[in-house]
Amino acid sequence: MMNTDEFKKQLASVTPDVPEHFHNRVEMTLENIVLQEAQMKESTKQAIKTAGRFSGRTLVIAIALVIMIAAAALAATQWNLFGQLPHLAGESPVNADSVMQKDLHTETVNNVEISIKEAGYDGRTLLIQRSYRIPDAEEAFGPDGLGWEEEDKLYNDYHVGWWIDHIWFNGKCMNMPSGSESMISGSDVPGEIIITEAWRLYEEGVYLDGPTEISMPIGEIQDIDNYYHHPEKKDADGNLLVPDKGMVTFTFDPGDVQSRVKTFHPEQEAVLPELTAKTVDATFTPLMTYITLDIKVNPEAMAAYIEENGAYVLDDDGTPLWERDGLDIVDPWASSLELVDGSGKILFPENSGYDGAWTEGAQFLYPYLENIPDELWMAPVDEETGGVDMSRAVLVKPANE
Repeated sequence: MMNTDEFKKQLASVTPDVPEHFHNRVEMTLENIVLQEAQMKESTKQAIKTAGRFSGRTLVIAIALVIMIAAAALAATQWNLFGQLPHLAGESPVNADSVMQKDLHTETVNNVEISIKEAGYDGRTLLIQRSYRIPDAEEAFGPDGLGWEEEDKLYNDYHVGWWIDHIWFNGKCMNMPSGSESMISGSDVPGEIIITEAWRLYEEGVYLDGPTEISMPIGEIQDIDNYYHHPEKKDADGNLLVPDKGMVTFTFDPGDVQSRVKTFHPEQEAVLPELTAKTVDATFTPLMTYITLDIKVNPEAMAAYIEENGAYVLDDDGTPLWERDGLDIVDPWASSLELVDGSGKILFPENSGYDGAWTEGAQFLYPYLENIPDELWMAPVDEETGGVDMSRAVLVKPANE
């Protein structure tokens, strides 16, 4: 009979990688089973030392756990959506199963099959992967062989597709928020066009909680003028009501995901010669890590920069393109920042979290952080040496919070 260490080695050799917290729980379970058997034999006065060895019963349970591990590994990679937007949370996020749902809705419009294939929500960003399947298509576009002309074919030949710049949540409309994105691709299914979207709802102050009716203008294309110029089709605040045609509506229930979101607002300023910065929001969800900085450029530093570089950005022939502003100082500094712990260790060395900057702020986006360190900072990292400069770092999460 093999002992505990031998079984762990064999277990590791035949099972795929799974999240560390799941692996640890499996090992703990196996240890507990062994301990329980030892205690049972001790209580019946059997002078047999069993601790550290597996009985037949234990091996049966262990095999079941191996199957569970394999299932967990498969579950972590079955979400196609993340393969299209890997920069958000990675291709196989640890907690994907807990926030994602499959096959939410399918209907046929003008002979085109429209499906909501996957949807998920981490408390901040809504993720949707939807598809159109063109009827009677004999060839697949392939994951990498699709161009925008195929979507044009939907519009022109079948009069189907996205036709107005809104989405509705429980009847209330909104435009695509800042930082949101959409990608188009093909698949191995003949005639299938896949569109993958990330809607950063938090940018508009929208947070989903419980069953939510989502209406998307992705069905039969309508005449936009029939909606924008008709007051009766708007609510008291001037927002467009859900159109009665051209819509695909489905229900998505994110559950109580908000209870799994952690936020910090340290507001401790880092005063540097050229600017002052502070973290106004650090949010940790089951899928992603969001960090937003407020930045104020020192007027003297801005004046010195303009004196050295000129008041305008020029093209190659010296024609002014636009006037210089604080972004000329904010962007190089913000793009050098990385998320580090209190000792200056970079937490995501393979992921540049820089998500964009403006004249008075910057935003960063990283994958899920399972174990949040006691202290977190955004610190400049030298591109050549990889050195971290904690003297110019901005506090993200204070110690003991």
